[in-house]
Amino acid sequence: MTLPLSGIRVLDLTQVYAGPTCTRVLSDLGAEVIKVEGLKRMDITRNFVIADNQSEGDYWNRSGYFLFRNGGKKSLTLDFSEEGGAGVDIVRRLVPGADVVAESFTPRVMAKFGLDYESLRKVKPDIIMISLSGYGQTGPWRDYSAYGMGLEPASGISSLTGYRDSDPLRTGISFTDPYSGVAGAGAVLAALAHRRRTGRGQYIDLSEHEAAVPVGGYALMDWAMNQRLCRRAGNRSPWYAPQGCYRCRGDDSWLVITVRDDAEWQAFCDAAGHPEWAGDPRFADVLSRGDNHDALDALITSWTGEQDHLEAMRRLQAAGVIAAAVLSPKQALLDPHLRERGFFQLVDTGDHGRRPAPRQLGARFSAFETDSARTAPKLGEHNRAVLSGLLGMSDEEIATLEEQKVIGDTPETAVPLPVMRMFVQFPNTTYLSMGALAALEPDYKQQLGTG
Repeated sequence: MTLPLSGIRVLDLTQVYAGPTCTRVLSDLGAEVIKVEGLKRMDITRNFVIADNQSEGDYWNRSGYFLFRNGGKKSLTLDFSEEGGAGVDIVRRLVPGADVVAESFTPRVMAKFGLDYESLRKVKPDIIMISLSGYGQTGPWRDYSAYGMGLEPASGISSLTGYRDSDPLRTGISFTDPYSGVAGAGAVLAALAHRRRTGRGQYIDLSEHEAAVPVGGYALMDWAMNQRLCRRAGNRSPWYAPQGCYRCRGDDSWLVITVRDDAEWQAFCDAAGHPEWAGDPRFADVLSRGDNHDALDALITSWTGEQDHLEAMRRLQAAGVIAAAVLSPKQALLDPHLRERGFFQLVDTGDHGRRPAPRQLGARFSAFETDSARTAPKLGEHNRAVLSGLLGMSDEEIATLEEQKVIGDTPETAVPLPVMRMFVQFPNTTYLSMGALAALEPDYKQQLGTG
């Protein structure tokens, strides 16, 4: 099967979340993605969530987080920390054979090494380059440090998320990173289509900050049209009532319910076994229900508190009421609907067993099938294949680069590796006592289908 981006080669100089998400989408659509990392600056997500908590040996090749973002890519290690060094020269030599260069450094870094767009287009005039940065390549904030936990507030989103009369809240997942990554993949696809039509490459300056601002578009319009600032409303809606997240039977078990009109309100009351609620004048219409939402929530919670959240979801959905059980990560992994649709695919990681990995795209295509069941590369796994196969380097040249620590398969650091790591892998008993693990089930591999 020929995928849409078969024959497209991407040099991936990105790290962490947004950039690797962008290039992972391109990889799943058929592009050959060569991920470039430095031995002194490998992707820090190689430190995150080590499989089975086994941090001995080459832990950097066992990160579940790295797997999700980089499955199917090739790994090339290059140290280009020195201007004009061998690593910089190799990157420049790889550009003529590439279609796309992706990077997520802070502005000025690529120009410092002579790897900015204006320099690379001299090497290959139709190259497409995308820079994913926090605040963009221009403007007074361009050099500000940025991660998802800061970009959410800066985009205005955190001013909208939170409970009434309470402080702003982050979403908890730094959603601006994956969101920007998907937006970046779309931008690259547009640039590739433009190049196919015109023969011209281009530069894409993607600001994660700007990509996130339109998510709060309704609040921007409310101010523009009404000079009114949106108030935080928790789980409630300015348009529908009832709308909320309600506690169900069991520990930390919840159900989200949305009722859009009077007919759905009647259907909800009937499904809940309380048709008398529909006749209460406090809840006669959506405006009345909104004005009396506290009393409404108390009644609904009196019902949901006795219900299993999954069963209640099924009952309300059968009655035509929008309802969704709040799934824990474990419930999402084991969800029969997602399993039937093949959303989680088992990735064979070789020595480290099989692991479930989600598809990167929620879209399913009738003409071709994307494949997320591919393992992530070990650090420097494809050094020889890339340098010899694409650049024609001899064994002697490659050996010299290894001796000079320009390439390799083990991180280089001035401090011991355990000290360098961002997250220390504690014993499972410590994680349990900290509350970082709720429980450790002996048969978890069997439940996931990886045993």
